Amino acid sequence: MEKKKFDWKLLKRIIQYLKPNKKKLTIVAICILITTMIGFFQPLVVKMITDDGLINQNFRVILSSVLLLLGLVLINQFIEVALASLFADIHNESEYRIYSGAFRKLLRLKPEYFTDRNASEVINAMSTDVSTVSSLTDQYNVMLISYMFRIISGLAGLIVISPFLTILVLATVPIKYFTVKKLANMREAKTSEYIGGYRDFASWMSDTISGVKEIKLWNGYQIKEKEFTEKEQGLLKQQKGFTMIGAWNMFVEIFLGWFVSALLYVFGGALLIHSKLSLGGLFAFISYSSYVTSPISAVLNAKLIMARIMPSAKRLFEFLDLEEEASGAVTNITAENITFENVCFSYNDDREVLRNISFSIPKGSKVAIIGPNGSGKSTIIHMLLRFLEPKSGKIEIGKVDIKNMDLNEYRELFSVVSQNPYLFNRTIKENIDLGSSNNEKRLAYVYQKSGVAGYLEKMPNGEDSIIGDNGARLSGGEKQKLAVARALMKDTPYVILDEATSGFDATSDAYLHDVIINEMKDKTVLLITHKYENLEGTDMVYRIEDGEIERIK
Repeated sequence: MEKKKFDWKLLKRIIQYLKPNKKKLTIVAICILITTMIGFFQPLVVKMITDDGLINQNFRVILSSVLLLLGLVLINQFIEVALASLFADIHNESEYRIYSGAFRKLLRLKPEYFTDRNASEVINAMSTDVSTVSSLTDQYNVMLISYMFRIISGLAGLIVISPFLTILVLATVPIKYFTVKKLANMREAKTSEYIGGYRDFASWMSDTISGVKEIKLWNGYQIKEKEFTEKEQGLLKQQKGFTMIGAWNMFVEIFLGWFVSALLYVFGGALLIHSKLSLGGLFAFISYSSYVTSPISAVLNAKLIMARIMPSAKRLFEFLDLEEEASGAVTNITAENITFENVCFSYNDDREVLRNISFSIPKGSKVAIIGPNGSGKSTIIHMLLRFLEPKSGKIEIGKVDIKNMDLNEYRELFSVVSQNPYLFNRTIKENIDLGSSNNEKRLAYVYQKSGVAGYLEKMPNGEDSIIGDNGARLSGGEKQKLAVARALMKDTPYVILDEATSGFDATSDAYLHDVIINEMKDKTVLLITHKYENLEGTDMVYRIEDGEIERIK
């Protein structure tokens, strides 16, 4: 197996991205110093109780030392409670920072990122990676710094009491180091494998649930159950691998701990018998040894922790480095003529969709585009909305190339009603008023004009009725009317209707057509349709076929 070097640059980037609160970290550092000092004095107090109190039968020393010990413990525990609160704040702030950054990135990625990924896969991958990376600020991980101080104070105590016994304690460190190093390399490899397997499982599960009707129709239960068993058993096998790595690490840690204790009892007892070490000194030494062995184990185990974090961090930062939608600098955009000039488009497989498309949509006109399925009608819309970029040629509003315009301001110009609009699992009102304007007068208007008013009073809670996942509680026609209402609510200068009336009956279709022609006189309307009766009243009609466009009206 090729030896892997630790990626310090990636770790530095993680820390820079998390940006822990410096003020709170300073308070943590002060608290750690105080607890370290308290930890150093506690074994000495125990030594005093044993040698000066118990052996010398001095009750005053016993009482005063016990009270001192209880005072130190009480102060230490109050500080531990304060540290727990600080660590919770630091971790929550860091997790929010990295999660909000990832979510912001997700919203601004190019649409093609979502082409071959389903929602479940994206959510699981992002949640897992964010949670894993932000765990770097967990109390246990941050306390690794305090363990270094504790080791130093413990070593100082050991050397003061017995340099010989100190060598016995330190002799176990190399054994622990090489054991952890081996296990960490194994864990990092298994973590990368598990991340890939879990992502594949989440994608398969989402795809299966989405296609459950087809599975029922084809009686595909056994096939899917077999696939589930293979994938789940693979993940469980990988999880067992993680468990066994932890188990072997614990085995070595506990055995070495007891081995050190056994040596201390044997050699410490010999020193005690020969009066070279007091009983209290031996107890104090054993306490100090735990200050060294336990923190050293924790510090060495950090490699196991990083072996779990680094694969997720690598994948997370690969995600954060993905290219976002490009935004231009031109602002104060106004509605003008739209012009396609020698626009060509092909997908990554070099499948040519459009060839030298040139046409115009005058401001305020009603323009229809017709053509067979797969001819490129939707591609034209996606390029106009800047979800896709032309391979060559340009699209202009007025005399300005749309790619040079500020993206947010540009999309404020458009309202879109598609054949399959996405509806959120919220109320009717919230789905229509996506901008949360709460303009009741405007809402009443769009309810009426879109036809939503026709079924609104039949809903259990009127406009406050929850419509289910992607409008599951609505019929096809009701969904389309809600999408039309959403477009009317936005009230933009450009309106795009992509088979917008596909779920309408003849009466509703005729009504909406009248709204488009007569109620949108001042708007530029681009109509994609298969219904030739909807062409009546349009100013221009273009037909697209075999990647080319021609004006037929």
